[in-house]
Amino acid sequence: MARILPPAGLIGRLAFYSSRYGFIHAACRYLFSRFPAGWRYVGPLVTAPYRKRWLATSAKRIINLGGGGNALEGCLTVDIDPRADCYADLTNPLPFDDDSIDAIFCEEAIEHVPKAAGTSLLLECMRVMRPGAVMRITTPDLDYLASNLGEESGNDAINRTFYEHGHRYIYSRSALKRACVGAGFDQVWHSFSQDRASQLGYLDTHAQRYRYQPEMAQFVEMIKPLRT
Repeated sequence: MARILPPAGLIGRLAFYSSRYGFIHAACRYLFSRFPAGWRYVGPLVTAPYRKRWLATSAKRIINLGGGGNALEGCLTVDIDPRADCYADLTNPLPFDDDSIDAIFCEEAIEHVPKAAGTSLLLECMRVMRPGAVMRITTPDLDYLASNLGEESGNDAINRTFYEHGHRYIYSRSALKRACVGAGFDQVWHSFSQDRASQLGYLDTHAQRYRYQPEMAQFVEMIKPLRT
């Protein structure tokens, strides 16, 4: 999966994003990336036209949920980050109709919201996904971190995971699976990084971009039942 990389230089970037989003969206993206205060008020309005156009023209609707500035070709990246394609606060209802999304990829995002908000997010994903659609979640693996406790490097890793990066809730494998099943998902299973048997594993890039061992994360897939 190719990341969307603009040309270097302000003029080149503005031209690139203007052709993608339109000039107003591109200009606001640039401005609020540097001065983020107020984006939560402006972002939903500014990014709505692109979201609607993408939904109307995409052959397969794959959402890159909480992807920040990691825009991926063929996906709609949604986040509070001004660099995302579309504004969406993961603690609020998602800006999509019921049964309208073909797949959801959520890489290293659910740990950034509290547990209750994570439960609500999974329910929202269930709502917007069409029956039979697949969701893939990657998030830090509490079981892996706990297995290294007692060693200094393990202690450091677990403290960084809890107290840095804006994390709010770290899931064990069993806890995340219970949350997904509790939200109504079917066939919940654990995968691994860039799993070729997965419909969405080709999207995994976080470990490579941030230079850590993929084993530190868990990779969970699930299906929205045909009948809910």
